[in-house]
Amino acid sequence: MKLFSILGGKKTSQANVNTTAYTKEFTYLPSYHWVQSTEYTPSTTEETLAKAKYLIHNTKDTQVYEAYKAILIKDGWTITKETAVINFSAKKDTHIAHISFSISDKDVLLTVQSK
Repeated sequence: MKLFSILGGKKTSQANVNTTAYTKEFTYLPSYHWVQSTEYTPSTTEETLAKAKYLIHNTKDTQVYEAYKAILIKDGWTITKETAVINFSAKKDTHIAHISFSISDKDVLLTVQSK
């Protein structure tokens, strides 16, 4: 006769924990895979939205567009306006974000304007 032991739960490891990283520039806005900004312009009285640019290397615009949109939706953002693969606007609580995507050689330039 063989005896089997069944554990009531799973072990939790660091790899199993899903944490959302947020951008340094917009602490309320999820980051696209921890990418760092290449340029940042804070908001002013004339321009109420701050602006940040992120360069994502060796990828395609469609891939970044779909993945980042999914990251925001998972974090509770609502997509309010969308032009597929070019840009979208999103809202969460009192925050808004206008996000655009452009191709630069083999890279994608992600531009975020938000408040």
